[in-house]
Amino acid sequence: MNDGDLDALLSAPLRDVADAGFSTRVASRIAEREGWRERLTTYAPVAAIAAVVPFLPGAQIADAASHLTPLIANSVALSIAAAALALTISLDTRLREPA
Repeated sequence: MNDGDLDALLSAPLRDVADAGFSTRVASRIAEREGWRERLTTYAPVAAIAAVVPFLPGAQIADAASHLTPLIANSVALSIAAAALALTISLDTRLREPA
């Protein structure tokens, strides 16, 4: 057997295997598990944050935010970092778009 025969043999489509729906059942169970994991990774952090928020000192957080906001807004370093982040995200989005 030469390389051409081997390539032809390996590139030929295979027959369907009669498995009485086994492949379909396995694929659906995998999809169910993935869906469960997605929901868990999405809603678990939301639930944790919702459980903690009522116990946070809201007035102190608001006071700290009101004092820090002008400092953050006037920061040249943070402005440059935000611009670099925005440019990076827009370039990444542009490169991922199909041509």
